[in-house]
Amino acid sequence: MKYTAVIIFLLFLFSCQLPVRKSETPGTPVVSKKEDPRVTAFREKVVEGAEYILKTKSLTVRGKTFNSDCSGTVLAVYYYAGIDLTKEFSQFQGSGVDRIYGIMGKYNLLHQEKMPKPGDIIFWDNTYDKNEDKKWNDELTHIGVVLRISDSGDIQYIHYNYSKGIAMEEMNLFNPEVHTKVSSSGEILVINAPMRMKSQNWDKNRWLSSHLFRDFAKGYYLGVLW
Repeated sequence: MKYTAVIIFLLFLFSCQLPVRKSETPGTPVVSKKEDPRVTAFREKVVEGAEYILKTKSLTVRGKTFNSDCSGTVLAVYYYAGIDLTKEFSQFQGSGVDRIYGIMGKYNLLHQEKMPKPGDIIFWDNTYDKNEDKKWNDELTHIGVVLRISDSGDIQYIHYNYSKGIAMEEMNLFNPEVHTKVSSSGEILVINAPMRMKSQNWDKNRWLSSHLFRDFAKGYYLGVLW
């Protein structure tokens, strides 16, 4: 009996040390820190697509033309990489931004890390007064794609600017209150680009890309899942 008790105790001890796996929704990818080479290949292709569209200023990709707006820009970038985000649009309602957000949520690809990866999709809220009630309650009004990121968290992203068209701008979530700073050489550097429409910017405390940021999404994982 003495030896049996010891064995039971040891089994109990080791069983408590086993890792507990969190419950997962069937079909939901587990996004690990070590990126699958297949995912990396799609992510790099997304970045290539963003650079192509930024250079050409065209939303016609492989014979398909996308709307000249923020969601059309993201759809074109991802289509270049072989990922047709409209594939599941019919499952969701609302604008293109709403539908893309819904797809990302479905596959558990949304996150709020301050250091995203190039190729990540960016979502913003309240970039304009969508429902025209002069309140800060307009969710998912804008979207873009991360192009580059520095070690200090400077994010360069491509999006469709309401006045400039296809453009590359900046955001830094480590310094969300900083619009510009002066470099050691005297150059003025944009840290967080303006995002709220000038004509609707009645709150001067919330107007930068960092102020209106909502989520990132690892949309390039769909290249492997689909």
